[in-house]
Amino acid sequence: MSDTTPYFPTIEAVKAAAKKLMSKVDGNIDHGKKIRERALDAKSLGVSRQSEMRDLSDDDGFVEPLLWTGIGRARSGCGAALVGTPEQILEKIQRYMDLGIRSFIFSGYPHLEECELFAKMVLPHLKTVSLPEEQGRIPNSAPITPLANGVRK
Repeated sequence: MSDTTPYFPTIEAVKAAAKKLMSKVDGNIDHGKKIRERALDAKSLGVSRQSEMRDLSDDDGFVEPLLWTGIGRARSGCGAALVGTPEQILEKIQRYMDLGIRSFIFSGYPHLEECELFAKMVLPHLKTVSLPEEQGRIPNSAPITPLANGVRK
């Protein structure tokens, strides 16, 4: 992890960082709307649900504990984020896994710093799974693809 990677040890610090991240967008609601509407996925069901979640969220943008919809005000696509300390994020991910969720898309802002923080403080504590194994869909033989049949170095 680089010396510039931010680490916020309390939920209050995390919420303050999220608020600061959105401070430039919050002053211009129309700009965020234009960003969302120009994307090809603007009319998708997922994006529609994200909009509903933002409408149901509290004044700070949380639709449930640690699930923040604020980032969706300034980006296209499905925009909700887990926001909390590394320990809280790990616990929240585990709760989702206990519900049966096995696939996640993790990103953060700023991208590199959040990636480093997540890789160091959260990822080592997660049990990874093989979706084909979890779903009982292991093929009898490797598929004929460049990845399966390519030269290994």
